[in-house]
Amino acid sequence: MRLWVFILAIGFFCAPIWAQKDYLAENYFEQGDYEKALTLYQRLVEEQPRQPKFVLGLVNTYQQLSMFAPAENLLKARLREPRIYPLYYIALANNFNIQRQADSAQVYIDKALAYAIEQPNYTISIGKALTDLSLLEPAKTLYQGAMQQHPDKDYNLQLARVYGELGDLEAMFETYLTLMESTPRFIPSIQRYLETYITEDPQNQGNMLLKTALLKRLAERPEPLYNSLLSWLFAQQKEYGKAFIQEKAIFMRSGGDLEGVKQLGYAALNDQEHTTAKTIFDYVLTQALDPRERLSAHIEILRLDRELNQRPDVEIDQDYTRLMQEFNAFDQTQLTLDYADFLAFHQEQSQKAISLLNQAAEQARQSYAEGRLRLLLGDILVFNGLYNDALVNYALVQSVLKDDDLAQEAKFKEAQTSYFRGDFQWAQTQLKVLKSSTTQKMANDAIALHVLINENTLEDSTQTALKKFASAQLLMHQKKYTQAIAALKDLQSGEQTDRLADDVLHNLGQLYLLIQEPHLAREQWEILISDHPDCVYVDDALFALAELMMSDFNSPQEAKTYLESIIFNHADSIYFIAAQKQYRILRGDQIN
Repeated sequence: MRLWVFILAIGFFCAPIWAQKDYLAENYFEQGDYEKALTLYQRLVEEQPRQPKFVLGLVNTYQQLSMFAPAENLLKARLREPRIYPLYYIALANNFNIQRQADSAQVYIDKALAYAIEQPNYTISIGKALTDLSLLEPAKTLYQGAMQQHPDKDYNLQLARVYGELGDLEAMFETYLTLMESTPRFIPSIQRYLETYITEDPQNQGNMLLKTALLKRLAERPEPLYNSLLSWLFAQQKEYGKAFIQEKAIFMRSGGDLEGVKQLGYAALNDQEHTTAKTIFDYVLTQALDPRERLSAHIEILRLDRELNQRPDVEIDQDYTRLMQEFNAFDQTQLTLDYADFLAFHQEQSQKAISLLNQAAEQARQSYAEGRLRLLLGDILVFNGLYNDALVNYALVQSVLKDDDLAQEAKFKEAQTSYFRGDFQWAQTQLKVLKSSTTQKMANDAIALHVLINENTLEDSTQTALKKFASAQLLMHQKKYTQAIAALKDLQSGEQTDRLADDVLHNLGQLYLLIQEPHLAREQWEILISDHPDCVYVDDALFALAELMMSDFNSPQEAKTYLESIIFNHADSIYFIAAQKQYRILRGDQIN
């Protein structure tokens, strides 16, 4: 008993020393200082000869120093012991492979495979050791043999990844499908892994092989899983109509769950596939039994009707009015917001929208609903020049929601409204708080406006030019685009506008685009890039020009030139990732 206590005490006190040596040895190894690593690993193995981590660390160090004989002798000595650690077989095989002694390596690979058959608990660790060394064929043999010998074990997840690394996509897909069918909890993680092999191109090899495998299984056994995966595949390919067919099949079999159909509708909407999205939400409306689900479908359909401009506004107005009455027992926050937006910005009935939002905000049962309603109310009030009332509503949003992101947005709108009015000092006070906003976009917007005000008040105490620019931006905010352009052109021709020159050009570019004048928009952004190469809007202009070249000028080569400029000269741009992706598409690369 005393002996065991003594041994445990020694182990307790020595463990921190071993850990420190191990850390130093690893550090030396990673830095390429193999001589120092060797000394430490030799001491560790002397002190703890049966610790696999230290033995393998010493073997790896021997190999880096081309000391293959000592590595071989050490591993063989450990394998002669009564209790074998099977990864030593793989390490010894690797030692022979490094020396191009394939036959000798195979001997120990076979021994490792045989050990795994006898001791299945080591199958995954041996398989990982093989794949880490790119010994993929032996790893495949290992997992296949283990499942044959032990039918209760499932190594399909590991086997599928080996197939993928071998480039045998057909076998990989089949194995993953088998696994998803037997273990549904793996479906989300497997789908994420499959994205590596799937692109937007339906003719991509991975897409075609997966589609073939799914259709074959669906013909043999019509399981909803295969419809779901086909829908997912078609959605990856942006073929939302085909995906919709699969989702309808799932719905018919599932007994009334429309969630997959709705999510597909939102995905199509997000990709600007408005016609297909409308078809999908029309279907949801005809099939939904839950009134809340029907209301959500109505809301999306009316938004799409407005976007597609296929119905008279008077009919859309009537539909909104009918829905407000039909669903008055349910939460109507989103419906009210959409209807008020329609009235104010499409029907020029701002007073009706203001009354609607005021009443809804007073009756709101939840603070968040009230905040959303008052935020839009403030926007409509600014749109109509009722600045004081707008500021009151923005302040109320901050009061009811405190630290919420919506309160941050309201604070920015309050600062922006003060800026529009020419009250730059109060705007700056608000913006200083927002520069540390929790949302990156809000912080960026606050910083941009803060810098604009600061730069244009240092040298111009009267702030004349800035006031004119703020007034022009207000007109732009109020969607009075022609008047905003006239105001900016007038400012451009005046004096004391040097500091605002790039801001004026950037805003003119945006305005010309909004009034469908792409040639004039292009001209503004090209002047901005040429005359103000160091300004903060250069990457905005480059990306906007790239999009213009593709959408309006059918000039992909020029688009590539602008995208290249972002990639090589503006690595910190918020457009950097999007520019890379678009550039690769224009170059003809396959995009996952």
